[in-house]
Formats: sequence, C-alpha cells, structure tokens
Amino acid sequence: MFHVKHRAQKYEKLIDFLLERNLSINLTAIRSREEALAKHIEDSLVVSDHIFNHHPATKTLLDLGTGAGFPGLVIASEHPEINVTLLDSTQKKIRFVDEAVVFLNLKNTNTVADRVETFSLINSSIFDCVVVRSVARLDALLEYAAPLLKLGGVLLAMKSVNTLEELSIGQAVAGLFGFKKAVSFPYTLMDQERTLFSYMKTSNSSISLPRKIGDAVNNPIQRRS
Repeated sequence: MFHVKHRAQKYEKLIDFLLERNLSINLTAIRSREEALAKHIEDSLVVSDHIFNHHPATKTLLDLGTGAGFPGLVIASEHPEINVTLLDSTQKKIRFVDEAVVFLNLKNTNTVADRVETFSLINSSIFDCVVVRSVARLDALLEYAAPLLKLGGVLLAMKSVNTLEELSIGQAVAGLFGFKKAVSFPYTLMDQERTLFSYMKTSNSSISLPRKIGDAVNNPIQRRS
C-alpha cells in the first residue's frame, strides 16, 4: 500500500476542502485528516489501479452512491480518458461534488442527483463499469448495476465487513441479473481487511429491471425465491 499512500498526498488539499465543507454540510462521518486520506483517497486509488490493471478498455464509468465524491473524483483525476458519472440521491452531496470537480479542474465528469432506479430508466446499458462503496448489500448492488451496464461490463463493489456473508448473498442472485460469479480481490487499509468484488455482466437480466424505488433493499429477489 506504500505507493498508494505516497500518491494520496497530491489529494491533501481536496481532503482539507472536504473537511472544511463538512463542518457545515455533514458530508462524511470522518473527521480526522489522516483517516479521510486513507478511507477516501487511498481506498479510491486501490480501485482506480484495479481498473487500470484489469479493465484498461473502460471508457464510461458510473460511481453509484458517490456521497462526497469517492471513489469517482479520484478515478476521474487518475483516468482522464474515462468519462465518469457521479450519482447520488442527496442534492447537498452532489453540490459539493460539483465544487470538487471545479477544485480539481476535471473535464471528464458528469454529476447527477437522482435515485438509481430513476436514473437507469434513461441510461440503460451505457456503462463499461459501475463502481460502488458499501451503499447496500451485494444482491441489491447487482440489481442496481444490471440495467446500467453494457454486456461485458463490470460491477466493482468495495466492501469492508461481513464479506463472506455478502459474497454468499451476491452469488445466490448474480446469475438472475446476468452476472458471472464474483472474483474477489482482498486488500488491507488502515490495518482493516477489505475486499473488492468484481462481477462481469455476461447476459441480460432474467428479471425486468429496474423495479420500484426501494424494492432492491426492502424486497430482495432472493427472499422471494
């Protein structure tokens, strides 16, 4: 992780900007500069490097539930060749992300304040990659990502807790949504074990998607089988 920690230093001013805004807007639960650099920047660099090494042909990427802009802002900065869309349902967070885009002088980003179910109705099958950090369980994330990804596209889900349980839940429904079983990439961040789950979309979903807002979390497909 040394190379990631060293490279994170160029984002120190962004973290200072985030923590300053956080005093009035409540963008992140993290208050420590050191922790923010690790959990926002270093973590984002891990998935950015994964894309470079494993999915170099990526041209369109969605950061689903971007929050304060991570990992999407870092991916956009590290990969100017990728068109990065940052999606979140919370307006105040997207307003901050808009400021951060200007702060970083990024030219390859789009920001959207919307629910993923609504967004996917008019953005079907347009992304090479969907990246998400701990927004929901893997079964819900697979459901969210399926209508957004092109065939051959990939969902990259960043997880830190209950990874074996999450993996089992995700594997149970991956095929229904058109995905191959996950490939797991473990790594360590601040002495905490984390896992990046990679799912490739190989066919169209056998279930009509998107469903109604909230169904993926509140009425999971696996519970109905």
